[in-house]
Amino acid sequence: METIGRGSPENYVWPETLTTALETENKERALTFMRQMNTADVKANSTSGRSSSNSSAADLIDSSQDLLTEIFLRLPVITLIRLTSVSKQWNFFIKSHSFGLLRNPHPDPPSGLFFEGWDARSKYHYVPLDFGNTVNRPPFTTLRFDSGAIKILQSCNGLLLCVNDFQKYYIYNPTTNRFTTLPPLNNFNPDGFCCMTLAFDPSKSSHYKVVCNYMYRVMMIEIYSSKSGKWKISNERMDDLVDVDRGVYGHNAIHWMSFPNRLVYLKLDEELLHYIDIDTPDTTIYGTILDEFLTESRDGMLLVVRCCRFRRLNVYEINKDYSEWSIKYHVDLEEVIRVCPNMLTRLGLHFVVQSLVLGGREEDSFIVLELPGKLIQYKFVLNTISQLRDFTTESRRCTHGGFFPKTIFQLSDFTPENRRFINGSCFHFIPSLAAV
Repeated sequence: METIGRGSPENYVWPETLTTALETENKERALTFMRQMNTADVKANSTSGRSSSNSSAADLIDSSQDLLTEIFLRLPVITLIRLTSVSKQWNFFIKSHSFGLLRNPHPDPPSGLFFEGWDARSKYHYVPLDFGNTVNRPPFTTLRFDSGAIKILQSCNGLLLCVNDFQKYYIYNPTTNRFTTLPPLNNFNPDGFCCMTLAFDPSKSSHYKVVCNYMYRVMMIEIYSSKSGKWKISNERMDDLVDVDRGVYGHNAIHWMSFPNRLVYLKLDEELLHYIDIDTPDTTIYGTILDEFLTESRDGMLLVVRCCRFRRLNVYEINKDYSEWSIKYHVDLEEVIRVCPNMLTRLGLHFVVQSLVLGGREEDSFIVLELPGKLIQYKFVLNTISQLRDFTTESRRCTHGGFFPKTIFQLSDFTPENRRFINGSCFHFIPSLAAV
């Protein structure tokens, strides 16, 4: 495990507010710091205790694991990271898997999104989603912790899977500013092509796995475990028709779409491939799908389908036995069209679905849509729209950088003035204490 060195200010993850002196300060100063940072969360239970010294309060906290737990459960992740330098005891406790499960029994929804932009190679734009949080600085705009341009491949519950120009792969935690370099594969030719998928669920384990698919006479599978620190060659062989560069982790399995009408998943505990012949929704009815993608839900995998005949998105959920897809949401886009009429042209609806986010409650769920000139958040249950970015004002300030050619999925008239993010380049930012 490595810590990223300090570079230019734009590469700082979080400004260092605790100095080296804090590491040697006693618990009286640490307790004062906690009270200053979290006056709304850390309160005395009685007024009689206000006359006690900080020293006795710190000793009380240190002697009571239950009290220490109650205090730490009320602190944000960033504050907890700062407090790991107070003492070895606090560092061990905060980073323990048992405390992580207490604090987050289920993975948090993202507090922000990273987008790879058209305007510069391997440059990322950060879009905050937690509007009530005043600390919404970009954790980074570029990643420079090793040689070559570093690109994000995937996000998974607070961790990022990255790669550089020389096909070195990394697992990076943007919250703690730490990364690890994955070791070389066993049989892979560096001149070849491989696809990797990260699997991490902090509610089940503090360890993660990475699944790699590559061609070595046949489509091979290797699985890396952070517990062992090694790659293991799987006995399973992948079908050549599987779309291996779009793997999605969920419920202890990696899922891929295999057309036509097949879902493939690799169970990570048994390391077995399963091929499920199942009709892809809407293809049998309407024939044409403009775009679709898999995403994880709390209870199963979701398939987001954009059909060409209707002004809506269909979100399907697969049954637990993988027998069929059932409709979960009809996302009506009429309200979005009313608020943003320029997305409707003679050629049809112009938008790209960048992300689907499921909240703790149904009404907190939303989709992120890129429209001509805008990035919006649409809470389809509540039927409310929030603008996340306005590209038309930003484009006037952007005088450098090139744009890649348009593709069929970008639907003809997205231009440098109103199109900012690469399709499929949306990555979730979830503050996490996870070790890499």
